[in-house]
Amino acid sequence: MDVRHRRFPVSLLLAALFVVAHGLVLVLPVQAQTTVSGVVTDAEDGKVIPGVNVRVKNTTVGTTTDLNGEYEIQVPTGREVLLFSFVGYQEREVQVPDGEAQVDVALPRDVVDMDEVVVTGLGSEVKRENLANAVTSVDAADLEGTTDVESIDGALSGKVPGAQINSYSGAPGGGVSVRLRGVSTINGNAQPLYIVDGIIVSNASIPTNVNAVTQAASGGSRSNQDNPVNRIADLNPKDVQSIEILKGPSAAAIYGARASNGVVLIETKRGEAGETRVDFSQTLGITTIRKKLGMRDFTAETAEVAFGERGRQEFLEAQNERGFIDYEEELFGQEGVLSTTSISASGGSQDTRFYLSGAWQDDEGIIERTGFERRSVRLNVDHTFSARSSITGTVNYVNSETRRGLTGNDNSGTTFGRSLTSTPNFIDIREREDGTYPDHPFNASNPLQTRDLFTNEEKLNRVMAGANFNYDFFNTDTQRLRFVGEGGVDFFQFETVGLFPRRLQFEPNDDQPGTSILGETNSLFTNFRTLLVHEYAIEDPALDLTTQVGFTASDSDVNSTNFVARDLIPGEQNLDQAASLSSTQERTFQNDRSFFVQEEANYDDKVIFTAGVRGDRSSLNGDTDEFFLFPKSSLAVRVANFDFWTYDAVDQLKLRVAFGETGNTTNFGTKFTSFEAPNVGGQAGTLVDRERGDDSIEPERQSEIETGVDLGLFNRRANLSFTVYRKAITDQLLRREVPSSTGFQLETINAGKLVNRGLETSLTVLPVSNNTVEWESTINFWTNDAEVRDLPVPSFRAVGGGFGATLGEVRIQEGRSPTQIVGVDDRDGDGSSDGVFQLGDTSPEFQMSFSNEVTLFDGLSASFLAHWKKGGDNLNLSELLFDLSRTSPDFDEDEDGDGTPDGVERLNAQGVSAQQFVQDASYFRLREVGVFYEFPDPLLRDVFDGAVRRVRVGLSANNVFTITPYKSYDPEVNNFGSTPVANGVEVTPFPSSKKFFFHLNVGL
Repeated sequence: MDVRHRRFPVSLLLAALFVVAHGLVLVLPVQAQTTVSGVVTDAEDGKVIPGVNVRVKNTTVGTTTDLNGEYEIQVPTGREVLLFSFVGYQEREVQVPDGEAQVDVALPRDVVDMDEVVVTGLGSEVKRENLANAVTSVDAADLEGTTDVESIDGALSGKVPGAQINSYSGAPGGGVSVRLRGVSTINGNAQPLYIVDGIIVSNASIPTNVNAVTQAASGGSRSNQDNPVNRIADLNPKDVQSIEILKGPSAAAIYGARASNGVVLIETKRGEAGETRVDFSQTLGITTIRKKLGMRDFTAETAEVAFGERGRQEFLEAQNERGFIDYEEELFGQEGVLSTTSISASGGSQDTRFYLSGAWQDDEGIIERTGFERRSVRLNVDHTFSARSSITGTVNYVNSETRRGLTGNDNSGTTFGRSLTSTPNFIDIREREDGTYPDHPFNASNPLQTRDLFTNEEKLNRVMAGANFNYDFFNTDTQRLRFVGEGGVDFFQFETVGLFPRRLQFEPNDDQPGTSILGETNSLFTNFRTLLVHEYAIEDPALDLTTQVGFTASDSDVNSTNFVARDLIPGEQNLDQAASLSSTQERTFQNDRSFFVQEEANYDDKVIFTAGVRGDRSSLNGDTDEFFLFPKSSLAVRVANFDFWTYDAVDQLKLRVAFGETGNTTNFGTKFTSFEAPNVGGQAGTLVDRERGDDSIEPERQSEIETGVDLGLFNRRANLSFTVYRKAITDQLLRREVPSSTGFQLETINAGKLVNRGLETSLTVLPVSNNTVEWESTINFWTNDAEVRDLPVPSFRAVGGGFGATLGEVRIQEGRSPTQIVGVDDRDGDGSSDGVFQLGDTSPEFQMSFSNEVTLFDGLSASFLAHWKKGGDNLNLSELLFDLSRTSPDFDEDEDGDGTPDGVERLNAQGVSAQQFVQDASYFRLREVGVFYEFPDPLLRDVFDGAVRRVRVGLSANNVFTITPYKSYDPEVNNFGSTPVANGVEVTPFPSSKKFFFHLNVGL
């Protein structure tokens, strides 16, 4: 019998495991102890370090240093070796001299973070140098140390080997797709699982339903084209302490059936014991369009060819009277003001610590009346009841407003970009002195009028809260058993408002002019987990064992409603002031229950082995009582820690291998055959949907094996990591046609196989480090190749993969890359299409990033992040629309010198070859650059008499420099947002921008 399909009495299993774990407890005689105390300081500047972990080696006895860097610990006789560890410092092992009761320690800094602690289970952590997986960590300095970032996922671009992160829209509020280690699904959920302080949070992209006006989805694709925001943008990046990215199943298997796209673990800042510290930050900046395409320079003759006699007349009037107008500048030329103000306070006692923050971000876009405004408040509290119990709590409230304009695809000529393609520079459609706007002579709408009079807003109120309780049942010299209970809730109310008044040019053309759109979504995520963690330290041989067993429950309830009112009374916008009202509602539920077991064994930091399994059941599966098992195992061997190793230049040589499986739950409603409610002659009825449900549907299954080598060199001055992986996705969620005799047309099945192979390398070096200069440099390189190995259904266009082979599309086909672009092409040059061929691929050949940070005299610092993406094609359909209106800026150029303008050649090739739309989207981009100066402590003491502890000022820029052969606004673009497979389909998007900032940070 397939072990995935066996049913387990979970309560009995957990009870048995608890007995096993508890049975490890031994009755130990009381050992003699010695009290050892001391002070821990920074080896470079001699400052004391609070919060350092102090542990007796090969035991569970430990403590932390207080506000003055002091510690006191009871050391059992015969075990006089202490381990000192703290984030950002190298771990030190110190032998307590005979008869000594005072041991002071100076910790050297760890610039390459080899001693950094990383989460590997739901209740345990491990040092990075002991990891058997390639886990990428990004800390607070990486997020906000160089420049200001609008959203957390966007801030990861170029910093995560193995990730393809695209900012698919330049609209305020973000819009980012994150793909970790290639394509993980074809039709399922494609976003990573986001967990913030232990809370599973929503990263939904909720459309605004402006499709009711643009009719974008009435053409070749029914998928979402409303340019929505990812809800992870609600988090304030300045609250984040660290981010860990579990990229593959071997690392993410402990999270089970929701983790096939990877897991992003976000930890926010916590308070530290001591005097209350207040930090104030103010950022001011401007944003401007990154690149303008330009407009075609017409003549009277070309104006007539393009727009007829009316075009010739308008051109002559512009030439002789009013002049020509740059409408690209009119639409996208605003220099938006950017402002972020944040303040935080942290501190407390040894027993109770707090972190309180507030932030207000107000960003304008490059299009007038667009912007993003976010207000957030966070409170994190940690309280220690006793040596045996503690609790942490977090609550975060977010209020935001987003105005993203009206860009992208449409089939009604209403969006800004689509209208721009039909707008030559010789017409005048600007606002008149009396406040009216002339009709656009060559398009259904006047984009300037639409921009100034319409409304498309999103408003959000969100609360994320959680608590974590820890209790030690016992803690001896060698063993510790603790209970962890954790729960959280993520609730948001999201409202969209769209108003298109009757005054707009295109509205009177409708039979029911004046449109009001109102949408509301209520989303509730809850999750809870309990676990037991047993730690057992054996002295001879030196072996640490950590056993975890637990249970998790997570639920989601999302309710979305949309109303479209037409034929509004002039001047009104309420839904009840319209003659026609239509509505839609969508509700989705998901209830998951899981158990997990994990065992970690660490032999003297030389051999580290981990094995575990998670069992998941879900209300989305065909059988809701069926548990699916997701195993994991890993092995790391630190060769340089063995006694035979004698190469002093190599501090770390680690060989590692890991295996794991994760899943991807089915889409809501797949297992059911739905009913529709038609209205015939005013009478309601019921019809069976054309898609048949399947009560045997299962999650997709993803398995991965990765191997790697880690090297630490020259006393931690260099760290090299090399990883290769193979990831296979089976039981994919595929749709297939069924015989019409069944009464249905489609059904979803589990079938097929998709394989990803990739390589990731990272090198961090410290070329110079002395009292004057410190220079840290990192180079990342990664690549991924994917292939559809088995496809038991005919090839098909991927969701969001374009509009058909005539224009090029991303097609899923057996034996090919899942991100291939196919299209018609003229292979023999006879002027007619010879069939459909592969023309490109949206996935890059490889990516590289380069980051450098140089600090001079402990005060002046400069840093930059550059990102190189080699290969990867886009479907540039914006150029098609400009060509159709004969307004392309290069329409009259003749690149091949054959006497036929380039624009005419492209028009002649339409329907014959789609190759012209497939364009290389490689780029080299300077993503971030910054220069900062931190005033020295002596100056602050002299000027402020100790009232100010820190002042830092700086200048920075974002996306300021890009080299790309791509012929549009930005190579990072996708008309369909965050789709499972397809990327890089462009239809007149919101252009990307470059940003410049001034920073002021003050600490009291």
